[in-house]
Amino acid sequence: MFENRFVRIGISIIIVIFLFHQIYSAVYTPISTQSAQFVTETEGIGFTGMIIRNEIPVERSKGGVMHLRAGDGERIAKDGTVADIYVSEQNSIAVNKISELKEKIVNIEKIQGYNDLAAVDINLLNTKIDETLSEILYNCGNSDLKKARQQSDALLTMMNRKEMVIGNVTDFSGQLEELRSELSDLEASLSQPISKITASESGFFVSQVDGYETVLVADNLEKYTPEFFDNITPLSTDGSEYMGKIVSDYTWYIAANISADQSLAYKIGDTVKIKTQLKSNPFLKVIVEAINLSADRQRATLLFSCQEMNAELAAMRTGSMTIISGEYEGLRIERGALRVSDNQTGVYIISGMELKFVKVKVLYQSEDYIICEKAVAGDSTSLRLHDKVVVKGRNLYEGKIID
Repeated sequence: MFENRFVRIGISIIIVIFLFHQIYSAVYTPISTQSAQFVTETEGIGFTGMIIRNEIPVERSKGGVMHLRAGDGERIAKDGTVADIYVSEQNSIAVNKISELKEKIVNIEKIQGYNDLAAVDINLLNTKIDETLSEILYNCGNSDLKKARQQSDALLTMMNRKEMVIGNVTDFSGQLEELRSELSDLEASLSQPISKITASESGFFVSQVDGYETVLVADNLEKYTPEFFDNITPLSTDGSEYMGKIVSDYTWYIAANISADQSLAYKIGDTVKIKTQLKSNPFLKVIVEAINLSADRQRATLLFSCQEMNAELAAMRTGSMTIISGEYEGLRIERGALRVSDNQTGVYIISGMELKFVKVKVLYQSEDYIICEKAVAGDSTSLRLHDKVVVKGRNLYEGKIID
């Protein structure tokens, strides 16, 4: 008897919980939304690109102390000075100090030239200081020390200008005189370099070698097959022989190892666009120069020529890239947000306190999201930028009130 009663009570509790869940689900329908954002999406063939170009290793000096004149990634003319060779390290340190002093003098002279401090917007100046400081931290975190150094000079100029605006400092002439005196003493004590290292060709200077300088040369594109890259090895180098290299700023090549079937979409002479991971060149315009098949004709190496060049490209040997076959611009939303109402494809958005159904034209879709066309100005029946799109919800319908 007791056991039967216990079972009945248990069953009753389960029934109550089930009924409560059904009622709760019918009455309470949580809604999740996302804002429609404008994006540019690409699709294509991904590969790891190998860079082929003409590079000239620059030998180290056999004696003395080397002082670099060319910055890493800096463009240098033929016969231009890459480095000076001094007798002692003190001379190299003095050259660096002279350069720093000259920069400080230029910055202070620039500040002294501001003659209408009352017209300076202090709030705007503070904003620029904050932005520049953030950029310095960002570039330091990404190992772009050259740009960080340039921005630090600009930051110092702005901070000194602020000091003048708020009245903490009214005259930099004393500091300027001290710097000029220190500069004069250093220049008088500095001995001349005993020799120079010059560039045999014009191009971009890169302060390191990777062993591929004589392996990947832009002279015979037919040799660059899938089998070649299967067995490629750099020449060993410990950096003692060369202090860097000059990278030609003329035509260079990207090798893409893909399947033979994928290569059928291209022919020699095609102009295509390649997406990279570089900040300076996220997209490269290239031309198909060669399509080299493997011996079993299952794989292919595509050789793309390119004539764009800068410091970031000069320092790159390999990188993740995509041969773009399609490019789409539009509003990105989750794929699960799509609904069909009255035989029209669209989404529900929150308009005021109620739901509204708007049409979408799908341009691109993946497993997780879609990109759809943005409504033209004045069109309130299609999805617009920043609309709050319902991506999760039940019992959705036009005009439903949202609490």
